[in-house]
Amino acid sequence: MRQHGALTGLVLLLVGAFLLKNAEKTDQPSELDSGGNTRVLSSANMAARISQVIESTFYTKVEPIPDFLAITDVKLKKTTFFNYLKKLTEVANYKILQLRAEIKGMNPQRLTHRQVQLLNRLSQTYKIKATNPVEQIDLLLHKVGIIPEAMVLAQAANESAWGTSRFAIQGNNLFGQWCFSLGCGLVPSGRPDGATYEVLRFKDPQASVDAYMRNLNRHYRYANLRDIRTCIASENETVTARALSAGLIGYSTRGEDYIDEIRSMIRVNKLEAWQQSWWGNSNQHPCSKLVNFERPKAATENPVQDITQSSNN
Repeated sequence: MRQHGALTGLVLLLVGAFLLKNAEKTDQPSELDSGGNTRVLSSANMAARISQVIESTFYTKVEPIPDFLAITDVKLKKTTFFNYLKKLTEVANYKILQLRAEIKGMNPQRLTHRQVQLLNRLSQTYKIKATNPVEQIDLLLHKVGIIPEAMVLAQAANESAWGTSRFAIQGNNLFGQWCFSLGCGLVPSGRPDGATYEVLRFKDPQASVDAYMRNLNRHYRYANLRDIRTCIASENETVTARALSAGLIGYSTRGEDYIDEIRSMIRVNKLEAWQQSWWGNSNQHPCSKLVNFERPKAATENPVQDITQSSNN
C-alpha cells in the first residue's frame, strides 16, 4: 500500500503539472477533444480526470484464495491466512478513504451535476432517505467509514473456517453473506425447507471483503456499530476492533457469544493491542454505553485457539 501511495502521489504531481502547463496557455486547464481542438476543463472535469488516473493506477490483480486445506501446520495456516486477508483489507479500506475524501470535498451549496448524481447514487446504496445535500453528506460521512483490520481478520477466520469452507473455496465468500435470487450463490446443505436464501458467490475474494464492509456500513442491524465508530472518533481516539465488535450483536443468532468469540480470536492471535483495564468495561468513557450490553451470566471470553476443520455446510 505504501508503494501505491507513493505512486499515486507521483501520478497526481504529473497530472497537476500537465494541467498547470495547459493553464498557462489558456488561463484555465484544458485538453484536446476528439477533433484535435482545445476545450476548457471545468474543475469538476479536472477532478474526474485525476480520479480516473488514480483508479487505474491503484488497480491490482487479486490473488486467489490459497489452498488452506493443504497447510497442515496450524501456526503457518494462521500466518498465511492473516497475511492474505491483510492485503484485501488494506485495499478495501483504501477505497473507503478515497470515497470519504470525495464526499468531504463536496460543497453542498455548489454541487456539480456529477456530484449531485453521485450523492443520489450513494444515498441509495447506503439507504439514506434524505434528499437535502447537506443531510446527505453528513449521513454519508457517518456511514462510509473504515473497519479495523483486526475485526476483519477475526471475522473472516471465524466465518470461513480459516479459508477452508465450501463457500470460501467455491464462492470466494469469506463472511457468509447471503443473497436471495435463484442461482446467485451456493445452496447450503442444511438450508431449511421453504427457505430461498443462498450463500453469495463473488467474482474474487476482494469483492467479498468490499461487500462485507459495505454491509456493516449500511445495514440497519449495524447502526450501533456506526454510532460506536463516530463516538470514538469524536473523542480523537483510535477505533479498535474490540470496541467496534460490540456492534456485531445482529451478525449472528449467537448474539453476545459471537462477540465474545470474535474478541477472543482478536486477543489470542494478538491482532491488536489488548488492555486488561479497558474503558469499555466501565461507565466513565463517553462511549461506554454504546459498547456495553447485557450478557448471559454463563458467557465468557475463552480463547479460541483451534482452527476449525473444513466445513461443507
